[in-house]
Formats: sequence, structure tokens, C-alpha cells
Amino acid sequence: MTIRNAAFGITSKANYSASTKKYFTALLITIASFYMPMQVWGQGTADSLQKLIKNADGLRKAELSVELAGYYLTQDPDSTIYYSNKAIAIANGENGHKIVIRSYAKIGEAYQKQNKMKEAIFFYLKGLGLAEKHNEKSLAGTIYNGIGVCYFYQNNPKKAGEYLKLAAQAKKEANDYQYYALISTNLAVLQISTQSYNEAVATLKDAEKTLLQNKQPQYLATVYNSLGAAYQVVKPDSCMYYYQKSLDLATKNKDLLNMMTACQNMGDHHLERKNYQQAIMFMKKAIAANDLRPEDQFKPALYDRIGLAYEAMGDLRNAYYYKKLENEARQRLFSVEKQKEVDELEIRYQSEKKGKEIQLNKQEIERGRNQRNLVLFGAILVIIIAGFVMYLVIQRRKITQEFEQEKLKMFENIFHEIRTPLTLIDGPIQLMKNDPGLKNTEQLVLVERNSKRLMRLVNELLDASKLGKGSFRLDHTTGNIGDFIDDIIDGFASEAAAGGKSIISDKNDIDGYYSFPSNALEKIMSNLIGNAIKYSPAGSEVKVSSRVGQDELTIEVKDNGPGIPETEQKKVFRRFFRGKYSSGTNGTGIGLSLVKELTALAQGSIQMQSTAAGTAFTITLPVKQLQNTPEAVYGDSEPPTLLLAEDDADTAAFTISVLQDNFRIIHAKNGQDAIEIIRENMPDIILSDIMMPEKDGIGLLRDIRSDELSSHLPFVLFSAKASLESRLQGLGYGADAYISKPFSPDELKLTVNNLFTTVQRNRQLYRSAINSAKTFEERIKSDNAYINKVIESIIKNIDDAEYSVNELSSDMAVSRSQLHRKLAALTGFSTTNFIRMVRLEKAKDLLLANDGNISEIAYQCGFNSQSYFTKAFTEHFGKSPSQFLKNEDS
Repeated sequence: MTIRNAAFGITSKANYSASTKKYFTALLITIASFYMPMQVWGQGTADSLQKLIKNADGLRKAELSVELAGYYLTQDPDSTIYYSNKAIAIANGENGHKIVIRSYAKIGEAYQKQNKMKEAIFFYLKGLGLAEKHNEKSLAGTIYNGIGVCYFYQNNPKKAGEYLKLAAQAKKEANDYQYYALISTNLAVLQISTQSYNEAVATLKDAEKTLLQNKQPQYLATVYNSLGAAYQVVKPDSCMYYYQKSLDLATKNKDLLNMMTACQNMGDHHLERKNYQQAIMFMKKAIAANDLRPEDQFKPALYDRIGLAYEAMGDLRNAYYYKKLENEARQRLFSVEKQKEVDELEIRYQSEKKGKEIQLNKQEIERGRNQRNLVLFGAILVIIIAGFVMYLVIQRRKITQEFEQEKLKMFENIFHEIRTPLTLIDGPIQLMKNDPGLKNTEQLVLVERNSKRLMRLVNELLDASKLGKGSFRLDHTTGNIGDFIDDIIDGFASEAAAGGKSIISDKNDIDGYYSFPSNALEKIMSNLIGNAIKYSPAGSEVKVSSRVGQDELTIEVKDNGPGIPETEQKKVFRRFFRGKYSSGTNGTGIGLSLVKELTALAQGSIQMQSTAAGTAFTITLPVKQLQNTPEAVYGDSEPPTLLLAEDDADTAAFTISVLQDNFRIIHAKNGQDAIEIIRENMPDIILSDIMMPEKDGIGLLRDIRSDELSSHLPFVLFSAKASLESRLQGLGYGADAYISKPFSPDELKLTVNNLFTTVQRNRQLYRSAINSAKTFEERIKSDNAYINKVIESIIKNIDDAEYSVNELSSDMAVSRSQLHRKLAALTGFSTTNFIRMVRLEKAKDLLLANDGNISEIAYQCGFNSQSYFTKAFTEHFGKSPSQFLKNEDS
């Protein structure tokens, strides 16, 4: 294909709006042309090329395949793609990178003609990568132009201009000045289309300079023609100078296209200025040049302009004459176009006919082959069926054996543990020695040992039973379910907003504190809300309703997406199932199955209702309301958690028996296991042996103290090393206490209880400071540097109503759960309550300082609703903002 002159169709500034449509039509024709040498396809070209391809081999065969791909480009782009791929396959094996690059370009152009711009750009870029790798500048310029054309069709002139600049530069570096001039012209026309006239002039001036420096004046006609078009818009007096220069060069080089367009542009210029005789003269010269070329769509347009000039002069006879010529030319062009379409259909028909004949021959051959092999196939089928049956029998036997082996292995491990003494020697003897009236010491020791052995066996059997049901363990948390649900919903606010959607939370009768399976609830709601957002259209609402009644939490997540087809509704809870509307979304298909399994594990229920108007999931989970509700996360309803790191099973069992009345104990067999447990379940206090495999107690202590999230945890070391030097070493590493073995059970209890009491006292002191009469900064400041960093982040974003748990955890570079545990341990507040506390304390100081009215202060402190601010303020301070101000005034 070749490029036509970009300047065709430009008239003048005064008549610019009237001619713009015609001008940009010409631009579209121009810029969309993908330059390759002009191919003239004669009758039987496809058959001739097919014969040549059949007899050729190597790179010659690949070259012919590319030519055949070019032949099919205008009439059958799918065939272009097919033969281009064949050329690539051949050329790759022959190191013919130029052919591969051209083939990728042909595929890109074929997809471009099918209006598949994404695919076109993909293959253009593949070709571009090879062109750049092999430094093929000219081919790279050709592909850059193709990509620019794609972006032009996608109405993205900015990207189109960028790639046309790259194309012009590549052609310039390849000394391909003909196409450099044409691309520069197209780039200028594109710049004119975006009204970047000065930029267009600069582009054309640079092209003129380059062509003159490299002694390529034969290509200047196109540049001057386009310069005239650019100046016609911004500097009309200069356009005729460049049109004349273009005409002179085009006449000298017998460039008929530029001769015609230069004359036509000068005629338009005179037509605009009502110099009708001059306009007619130049239009007739343009027709004379056009008569020397194959008739095209330019001639009717020229007749039309001459007719308009005669009509303006009042010469209706000549106006009618040229209007008649215009109509006759359009009829001829229409007939030629129709004939071309008929010829293309004939070619496609013949090609399909031959293809069907070949296919029929293949089918006959295949039918005969099938008949010959029918008996053999039957025999093989019988063998396969018999083999498959045997395979099923063997697999079943193998699975049964593996199951039996696993069961035996489990009981062997339990039996091995049963043989290991589970009671301590020093601890029980020490306790019995302290009782002077104790008799039958040996029998009691025997009873103690066997009872502990029996308990160990029972625990192992229970663990095996849990393993058979699944490894997930419910984590029951005591707290405000409403705040917990709000935290989860807040985590999806930004995701919903990014898709133009919103989440509405409707909480009914959900005040108070409850014991509930927090880890299961979080996963269930996250999956349901995430799915609702994912499948809802832009501008829609996702409604999350929650209520508590009769020790049962009910949550409904409802969307107005496309719904789930009735045929799929029974399948949605299967693992890895993805429905009709999930093809364009990310996901694995296990979310709803996980929701159902977690609901069942928590002894709840799940129901689904789905129509074309949307889908609703209703979840019920058992919860238990607390009669004495604590103010903070920590209360008396659950014992604090102690992490015991001890590799010796006997010592661990005895230590647990001493402390289990006052603490919920998690046992880790070494320091490394303890670190993993802390990451998942932050304890309240740590008790660790020193001598342990993998990571000893000192290494564990160092890791705890170096981590911001766990540095606050009370840490007790106990060890058989009882020397003063060992004690000082342990305390020097940051331990809060050091107990030597064998230890006194009473000493251990008092040490651990006193440390935890200190933690509780520190939390209470912080809460007392908040309620003091100090300034805002003094009240909320903590002795802990981490808490102060949290406060600093909240204050920095205090006027942002969207700043919630997710944003705070992101600023602190930790997960939501880790931040929650840290804040709760040091302050007694959940993350949500802590953020709200800081906002309300700041609002209190602003009210005292009379720094605006109540509504203004509410917005300054991140409350987007005055009613919600009033409610939160009243709950926190026991009085409304207005009452607070009245009391202060009085």
C-alpha cells in the first residue's frame, strides 16, 4: 500500500469549519495507510503464488508466503494471518529475521483491518522487538507507523503522534527519505487536527531541512504542500508561496498526486477569497493532473468545487454542467467499487470451493482408514477397558493401604509419646516435701504420673480427631461485634469506590459485647463482600445488614449484580467452581466453598437467594452476649494468653499444670515455633526456656525485643543455669524476670501474675491520663514510642473521614490484626475505638477553644455527619457536644 498526500482537503481558516470534515476524511485515508512497496496483483496471482510456494523451500518459500499474505490483506485478513504465521515458522528455522519482522507487521495490519486494535498492537510490538534487536531501522519505522495508525483509530491522537515521531526518526536514520517525508507530513496533519499548528509547522520545517541536507529535493513537494495547508490556517498570506513551491517541484518530478493537490489547494484558497476565475483555473489544472492518474474519489470533489464557483458567479449553466460531471464520476467510482467487491467475492468463493474439495478428499481417505482400523480399534478398546478396571482396583487398594499406613503411623506416634514420662520428678517431689503430713508418697507419685499420662493420651486422640475434620481452629474473641463488622466493611471502602460503587451498612440491635468466632466471621464477610463488589456494576450499592437476636448473629450481604443463573445455584458452593459471569474476573472458585465450610464449623447456617436483579447471602452464627461488658478489649471474661516455649515435654506439662488456672497457655517446642505463633496470635506474656533446638531462648528474646510489634511483651526466662552470671546475662538481654530450675511453683505463679498485673496497670494509667484535664497532646501521649507513631499518623489524617483501620495499618506497615493486638495490649483499645478516641479528644479541645461551631469541628475531626459525631461524642464523654459547651460556660 502507498501513502496519499496529507495536505489534500485543506481549504482556509475562514472556511475551516466547513471543510474540516473533508480534510480529516483525507487524513484518515492518509495516516491509515501502512507503507509497503506497491504490489500490483494480476488475475490468478493467488494461484501462481500457491504454485511457487509449493515448489520453493527455505527462505524463498517464506518470502513467497509473505507476498501471498499481502495479496489477501484487503479481501481476506484471516488468510493474511494464516500465511504470515507460516512464513514465521519457516523463517525462524532459517534465521530470516527480516521475513519474521515483515510477517508480524502483516499480522498487525490484518488485525487492524478487522478493527481489532489490541491484537494488532500486540503483533506490531512483537515485530518491533525483533527489529530493534537486529537494528532494522527501516522496518522499525514501518511498524512504528502501524502502531500510530492503531492509536489514531482508537481516537488517541497523543499516542498516535508519539509513534509517528518514532516512525519518522527511524526512517530518517535508515536514509529512507521518501517515507520519512510522507510520515512527517502525516504527523503534521495529525498535529493540525489537534490545532497544534505551530508544532505542525516545526515538524514540516524540520523535514524540509533534513531533505535538503541529504540532497533529496524530489520528496519536498509533499512537505511544501502540507506547509501550505498549515499556514492556510494560521498564516493565510504565506500558504500560496508553499503551494506554488510544491507545484513546481511536483511538475519537475512528474509527481501527479502533489500536482493535483497543490492546484486544488490553491483553488480552494481563491474560492474562499471569492476569486472565482482564479479558483476555477486551478481546479481545472487539478483535474488535468488527475486525468493522468487512475480515476479516484478526488475528481468528483474537484467537479463539485468548480460547480460551486460557477454558482457563486451566477453562471448556472456551467454550475449545472459540472454538477452533472460530478454525479457521473461518482457513479463510475461506485460501479468500479462494486465490481471490485464482486471480484473479491469470486476469489473467496473459488478459494473456499477448492478448500472444500480438498477437505472432501481428506474425508474419503480418512473414512477408508477408519474402516480398515475398526477391528483393531475394537480390540484395543476392550484392552483399555480391562486395563482401566484393573487400574481402579489397584488404586483403591493403594489408597486403602496408604490410609492404613497413616493411621498406623499416627497410633505409633501416640504410643511412642505414651512411653515417654510426662510428669516431672523434681516438681511433684518438691510439692509433697512441703507437706509434712503427707503419707504414701510413692503411691501418690504413681497416681500423679499415670493420671498425667492418661491426660496426654486423651489430648493426642482429640488432636487426631480434629486433624480428621480439618486443621482450622475457631478463635473466639470477646468484643463489640458492630465495631468488628465496621472494620471489615471499612477495608473494602477504597476497593468499592475505585469501581464507582458504595457499601451501605445497616446494623440493627447489635449494641453490646459478645463472644464470637472472629477469624471465621472475618473470612466469611470478606469473601461475600469481595464477591458482591466484584460482580456489581458501576454506580451500584452493596448492602450489608447485621443483627443479633437470641444468641445468634445474622448477616446479609446483598448486591444488585447480574445474579446467579438457576442452573448454577446448586454448584456455587463447590470448590473451584466458576460460573457464567466469572470469566472476566479474577478468582479461584474456592471463596463460597470456604464460606460454607467455615459457617458449618462455627455451627451456623447459610442461605442464598439470587435473581436477575441481584444476589443475597444470609449467614447465621452463634454468639454469646456478656453480662458484664468491659470498656476495652481486655476484660475478665477470658483469661490472658501465655506463650510457653519449652522443648522438654515433662517440664512443659508441669508448667502448664501450675499456670493453667490463671492463663490460656499456648505451647511451642522451640524458639522458632514461638516466633510463628506470635505472628499469628499475639500473647500477653512469654515464658521461655533458654536451652532449646533451632532457636534458643536468648535468640527468641532478641527477636521479640527487636520487633516493634512484639517489643512490649513481658518476657520471663527460666533455666537450669542458676548462677548469678547466668541471671545477669538473661536480664541483660532484656528479660523482665529470670527463674532458675528446679523452680518453685509459687514463685513462678507470683512472678508471672505480677508482670501481667503491671501490664494491666499501665493500660489503666493510660486511660486515666486520657480522662485528665491536660491538653490534647499531653493526654493522648504514651510512654511507648510505637503508640506515639500511631497517634501521629491519626492526627496527620484527622480531617479525612475515609481514614480508617486499613489506612492506618498501611501507614504502620503491618496487618490489621497485628495492629489490633499491639494497640489492645498497650492501651486496651481496639484499633477502631482508638482512632475514634483520638478524633473525639481532639474535638473536645477544639470545642473548648471555641474553634468553630459543632458541625465545623465534626468535619475537622473526620466525622462526615454531625449526627454521628454527636452520638459518638455522647457515648465517649457522657454528654452531647452542646451540653458539654453549656457545662463549660457555666
